[in-house]
Amino acid sequence: MQRRFELQAKDLYQHCVPENWRFSTTADLDTLPTIIGQERALDAINFGVNIDAEGYNLFVMGPAGVGKYTMINRFLEDHVKHLPKAKDWAYLHNFEDPQKPAAVCMPAGQGHQLRHDIEAIIAHLEEDLPQAFDDEYYRGRMRSLEEAARKHRVRLFGTLQSEADRKGVVLLRMQDGSYAFAAQRNGKAMTSEEFEQMPAQQQEQTEEAIADLHEELQHTLLELREWERDNLKKLQALNDEVALEIISKQINKLKHAYPQSPQLQRYFDAMLKDIRNNVDAFVKQDVSSEEAGSEDSLLKRYQINLVVDNAATHGAPIIYENLPNHQTLLGCVENMAMMGALVTDFSLIKAGAVHRANGGFLIIDAEQLLMQPFAWEGLKRALQSKEVRFDTLERIYSLVATVSLEPEPIPLDLKIVLLGDRRLYYLLYELDPEFAGLFKIVADFEEHMPRSADNDLLFARMMASTIESEKLLHMDREAVARVIEHSARSIEDGYKFSLHLGDMTDLLREACFLARQTDADQINRQHVQTALNLREQRLDRLRSQIYNQIERAIIDIDVAGHHIGQVNALSVMDIGGFSFAQPSRVTASARFGDDNIIDIEREVDLGGDIHAKGVLILSGYLGMTYAADRSLSMSASIVFEQNYGEVDGDSATVAELCALLSSIARLPLKQSLAITGSMNQHGQVQAIGGVNEKIEGFFDVCKIKGLNGKQGVIIPASNVQHLMLREDVIAAVEQGQFHIHAISHVSDALELLSGLQAGKTMDDGDFSADSFNQAVVMRLHKWADMHKHEHDKDSAGD
Repeated sequence: MQRRFELQAKDLYQHCVPENWRFSTTADLDTLPTIIGQERALDAINFGVNIDAEGYNLFVMGPAGVGKYTMINRFLEDHVKHLPKAKDWAYLHNFEDPQKPAAVCMPAGQGHQLRHDIEAIIAHLEEDLPQAFDDEYYRGRMRSLEEAARKHRVRLFGTLQSEADRKGVVLLRMQDGSYAFAAQRNGKAMTSEEFEQMPAQQQEQTEEAIADLHEELQHTLLELREWERDNLKKLQALNDEVALEIISKQINKLKHAYPQSPQLQRYFDAMLKDIRNNVDAFVKQDVSSEEAGSEDSLLKRYQINLVVDNAATHGAPIIYENLPNHQTLLGCVENMAMMGALVTDFSLIKAGAVHRANGGFLIIDAEQLLMQPFAWEGLKRALQSKEVRFDTLERIYSLVATVSLEPEPIPLDLKIVLLGDRRLYYLLYELDPEFAGLFKIVADFEEHMPRSADNDLLFARMMASTIESEKLLHMDREAVARVIEHSARSIEDGYKFSLHLGDMTDLLREACFLARQTDADQINRQHVQTALNLREQRLDRLRSQIYNQIERAIIDIDVAGHHIGQVNALSVMDIGGFSFAQPSRVTASARFGDDNIIDIEREVDLGGDIHAKGVLILSGYLGMTYAADRSLSMSASIVFEQNYGEVDGDSATVAELCALLSSIARLPLKQSLAITGSMNQHGQVQAIGGVNEKIEGFFDVCKIKGLNGKQGVIIPASNVQHLMLREDVIAAVEQGQFHIHAISHVSDALELLSGLQAGKTMDDGDFSADSFNQAVVMRLHKWADMHKHEHDKDSAGD
């Protein structure tokens, strides 16, 4: 295997060859029924959706934009067509205990019909009951009862009056409705003066007669009250008979319409009984507004509160809740302000997403769910108990002690589908002991897919599907090829493409917009490229400022000449989704000392842990290679010049080592070459990220400073497969104006940067003559001898 080689133009870009395709535009392609490259995730979803066992809810994980929601929703839409329709759920007034409304389950669509039927029944009763009590037949029977009562009263008082007349006493009806007796003369009551003028014996006889008559009056009144009480019962029986006939007729319609629900039958019976007890609410015509409000409230309790209506649902429901807080998930009981107080009743029970998805599937974004207070705990509680309660947070956590409704809980039978990234899944798995038992199925989405002729065609069909769903212009083959190439570059891999559906869709929308602006009938390659250029232009303000500072020598970067202890390293900045490279000057200084390498970035808290690890690896290689049998009697410092932000990552490890070895050996290095790469303790160069941006970044700086045909970049050989470079960089390489070298070992970097042979280890452990490594060893040996001399001198002094 080659350890070092210069790349040719053909190695810098993995082209998509549209000439091999048989279609002209995406209009010729069949659309795809699902997202490509997600067979593993699709198998997991299929298993999780179909298994009927406790705890087999799904966590669909993967980065945003790979089509998690699109795929799960599309799969479920096809799956639920074969499932039975979910039930309707309603709450009914509990006539025995109004604080505990009853839940009733009905076939889909029946709840809507029942609500309509009850509304019709109440409307009929409001019309029929007043008419029945205003009917001539009813009035005739009322008159008969009243006439019988009147005649009985006349007969009783007539008998009493006759007895009074016989005894010379008159019966008087007072203004307050009471009765009294008085002595009479010529049929008229005597005055008290006239009575005093009567003989004493006659007065005594009259008083005795009045006393007897008072006793008779009491018996008469008692009999009259008994009669009136009996007559009232007859009136009530008549009213009840008339009302019952009307009410029973209407309620029986409901009972005959819903014979298969024992719960509804019991409710109808209770409803009939309650209406009989509150007939006045239907009959009264002239009432005040306050009384009318009270009667409306009374009549409202006969309605049903249809909290879940699946009449329009085809198969089992699929619900996506985009604001999964405690209330929207689990429902609530609302309150209503009335006369300065908060009141509630069963009609103010509001269903949540869990209720609407019952019998089907509920899709929730996991991060959004965890951001809402108490929502995650409430959802777990519902899944564990297999029922959902309308418990307010105030009651759960004893924040208030007000009286509220206690609706009957609804049995729960649904599957939850959580959408989230991998980090969130693993955090929940580790930190929440209940999570693994509730979400036993994980569907892990792929982010990449290998490039091949068949897979490229699948990608083209996925674009055709997106174009059809988004109502975009179709694309020619060259445009399709450019999108595939961009997809490969976006993941830094020439042999794979990204499965980020969101990014692809956005690119197609932007290219379509540009095509329509030019009145094109389809999207071509130039439209796609222009869309990509405009994206970069919108985001490259900071890069332009940095390059301007390099051009004006505010940021000091040399792209020509030679310097000791100085190398051009390459770093990548990622800001707001836009990545670009910034060449950085790495310098090192070495001197006689006590085996101490100072990482200046780390010392001033600007170096991250990974960067510190790289410096320690560098130290390990230095000691193993050049001072395996003796002390490393040197001190050194390494720094990124003109850096005022945090430095992290190990991609500059090879550059730092080369700068340090140059400083030790006092051999200059080429500034026309920039280098990137991490390394292990054996000097093997390892792959890094952002290789395309790093090459292009140094190329741009060289263009600013002036291309001279000697400039280039040194990269790890393992990064060659990731190259998808810009066209201008490829053209410069093809013309010999820019060079890209791939290496496998730090010795290759030293040879390219110094122009000298790195040197091989001889049998005696030394390096070959006139080599770079020999110069390093000679300097280190000199320092070791100095260290030994000082040690011997100190020992002699002691």
